[in-house]
Amino acid sequence: MAEVLWVALGSFTSGVGSLYLLAQLREHWAKPGAKWFVATIGTITVWSTVYGVALLVSDPAVRLALEAITWGCLLWLGYAFVGFALGYTGRRATLESPLFRGLAVIPVAVTVLALANGRAGLLWTDAVGTTNGVVSYTIQPLGYLAIFGSMLFVVFGTMLVFDTVLSYGPLYRREATAVGLSPIPPGLAVLAWALSIGPAVNLTTVAFLPHLALDTYAFVRSDMFEFHPATRRAGERAAVDDIATPVAIVDVTGRIVNLNPAAEAMLGVTKRSVLTEPLDDCIDGDRFVPGEDDGRFGVRNSGRRREYKLQQTELADGGGTQLGYTVVFQDITDELRRERRLEVLNRFLRHNVRNESVVIQARAELLAETLDGGEADHAATIERAVDRLVASGDKARTLSEAGTDEADRKPVALRDLVDDTVDPLAAEYDGTVTVEGPDDLTVRSQPVLLDVVVKNLVENALQHVPDARVTVRATTDGDEVALSVTDDGPGIPDHELGVLERGEETALSHGSGMGLWLVSWATATLGADLDFDVSDGTRVTVRLPVVSKELTASTR
Repeated sequence: MAEVLWVALGSFTSGVGSLYLLAQLREHWAKPGAKWFVATIGTITVWSTVYGVALLVSDPAVRLALEAITWGCLLWLGYAFVGFALGYTGRRATLESPLFRGLAVIPVAVTVLALANGRAGLLWTDAVGTTNGVVSYTIQPLGYLAIFGSMLFVVFGTMLVFDTVLSYGPLYRREATAVGLSPIPPGLAVLAWALSIGPAVNLTTVAFLPHLALDTYAFVRSDMFEFHPATRRAGERAAVDDIATPVAIVDVTGRIVNLNPAAEAMLGVTKRSVLTEPLDDCIDGDRFVPGEDDGRFGVRNSGRRREYKLQQTELADGGGTQLGYTVVFQDITDELRRERRLEVLNRFLRHNVRNESVVIQARAELLAETLDGGEADHAATIERAVDRLVASGDKARTLSEAGTDEADRKPVALRDLVDDTVDPLAAEYDGTVTVEGPDDLTVRSQPVLLDVVVKNLVENALQHVPDARVTVRATTDGDEVALSVTDDGPGIPDHELGVLERGEETALSHGSGMGLWLVSWATATLGADLDFDVSDGTRVTVRLPVVSKELTASTR
């Protein structure tokens, strides 16, 4: 009798512990899998409480009725745990599938058979009630099958949770271990009872105590319901299925393993119809070779050809064995069309507009020389406007022809470049230009773009500030050189700086010329930092990487 009492006490303790865990899970009710986990723990509560009461009941009929309820809890526990595992790991489609819902027939059938067992005897026979609460009976094959089915449910759910949570790496390693170990104590207790190993009393409800302790540690003490695998699984699915970029997964021989909807639309096929087929057979256009990227890859669908930039990434398992490739098709058709239009427009501007501008400029000069008074002034105005137009075109062409590759950068003697750039400007405009800095200072840059930066900054100051005093200063700071252009004018207007910060021009907000735009674009292409200070005049600073330097300062 003492043995039965402590088992009953353990059962009630498990019931109280499960209620505590349910109370802790209230704030996680809406999280993936949480409702099914509550159903799992709720089943443990019912099983533990009912079995504890059953051990204290002497009436055989009542005792057998309570025993039947525990058989139903056995199956519902396994089914609910699988539901939790599917929801928690992000397998919502499987959770809501007809297959999983159909599996509910098993616990329903076992519950009905258990409650009717007195007449049918399909789960057990030869039940004998005793005064100390222990019931002995012979489990029938269908009963063993029910026990095996419940354990199979639990094992499957544990594998889902254990494998998926471990995929997070070290984040939840200990908690995942707890989840994986938690079904072991009650599982061993069920086996011992079913196989008549040890005491006649069923110790499963007592074995729920370590199970609940491990679950409490895993799901309450940590944030496993806050950072759950469902987020990762949904993200992985969205990363392939929901993006507009065509993505194909192929094995090492190029056979299709998966296609996202965008890839199906690109190829004009359905994933189901082409699985295991070579991807190259589905492409009407260029030839696909697994593992070989192609800068441009053409695909024809419904008589229309589109151009793609192809990128392949190796897929490997944890041991480094190559399994296949992730193939990403980036549609560059519109980009190539824009490039071709820009090339045509550039040729038009370089040849037609420039040639016509030269004609207008020459005729304006001729008119200015032959006319007198106001007519000569009008001709001179036309000449200056055409000069500015030609100069703007030259600036834009210089930038468009500049390369953007790292190979285009080379060591540049900064002082020599600055001197060669500012000397013609100082002779052309009113004002003075002073150059300060080390005589021998070499930076890594593109000479053409660096000349654009210096020339336009100095020219901007000389053009807009009467009798300007401009200082070009180079100073070193570690591995960088700060090249600054300073003038004593009123400063660049805020609306022009705002245009540069936004990176665009509108009809009501635009800059006064190409100069500052060229400076901004050139420094961005060089990867240099650009800073404007208009608190006292204007100081524009460009920071460039230094190759070598001799700190012998001179002023010119």
